[in-house]
Amino acid sequence: MANRKPTIRELDSAYIKQREQEKQLQHKRKRGLMRRLTTLGIIGFIIIGIVSATLIAQASAINEKKEEQAALKEEQEALIAEQERLEQEIENYNNPDYIGEVLRRDYFLTRPGETLYKLPESSSD
Repeated sequence: MANRKPTIRELDSAYIKQREQEKQLQHKRKRGLMRRLTTLGIIGFIIIGIVSATLIAQASAINEKKEEQAALKEEQEALIAEQERLEQEIENYNNPDYIGEVLRRDYFLTRPGETLYKLPESSSD
């Protein structure tokens, strides 16, 4: 009886068991794949969210720095103009002719031998 041939029913039953095992294995593999893909997708979304938040924060910081730079540049230009005005004023106060003009105009001082005449303001009536 050891050399007996398996019957069709036995062969069919063994084939069905093998197919069921293969289907279960494929189902487990498919479920594992879905879990891995889901986990990878969640991790990907988290990374994209972090990168997006970082980029937005950096863009905001860059815009603030650009605005600050523009304000400082305007302030620098104003200070340069003020410096030039003050340097011109220093140069003028080192000039004796300018000092004499200011003294005559503002303090009504005269040189020896000069006579001061004050004229009335002209009106456009």
